[in-house]
Amino acid sequence: MPRTIDHEARRARIGEAVWRLVLREGVGAVSLRTVAAEAGLVLGSLRHSFPTKAELLAFAMGLAHERAAARVARHDAEPDPRRRVDGALHELLPLDDERTVEMRVHLALMAEGPRHAELTALSDAAHDAIAGLCRRCLHELREAGLVAGRRDLAREAVALHALVDGLALHAMQDAARRPAAVRALADHLDALATEPPRRP
Repeated sequence: MPRTIDHEARRARIGEAVWRLVLREGVGAVSLRTVAAEAGLVLGSLRHSFPTKAELLAFAMGLAHERAAARVARHDAEPDPRRRVDGALHELLPLDDERTVEMRVHLALMAEGPRHAELTALSDAAHDAIAGLCRRCLHELREAGLVAGRRDLAREAVALHALVDGLALHAMQDAARRPAAVRALADHLDALATEPPRRP
């Protein structure tokens, strides 16, 4: 067990070193040499685990996604459906420094997709995971009687996903917008309990 812990801690140390370089100097500053120096590791040791820059970048992006997913999963134990949904969706918003760092890293690495196909694949997978979470949240709310019967859950899932993405960008640009983002999300979820107007 100690060896496993040490291995995971070392990988987290490497991933976080990539994050710091990306946030401080941009993706162009990332290389095996700079990451080794940032993480306090011998270059040969780093190269053994990550032979290329592309692998380093993919690991760093994946680490951000894994941590976000783990936080979302922790809300599964909440018995109240609305609190469970609120908690899970809040993990997608940059409401603290940890989530803000992860989102900034994700966006910076996503922009590198044309150069590194694996980053595009990881970004697409994260997008699909969030879309799936939005669908799941709406189904849980409907089962709890918190989504009106005439609302189309597929359409509502697309709208919820877009809202969460937009609120995340607003809150990332200015920490003072975090409370407003939380309120806007709550207002949107509250409104789902009312029947939509009938289309002509």
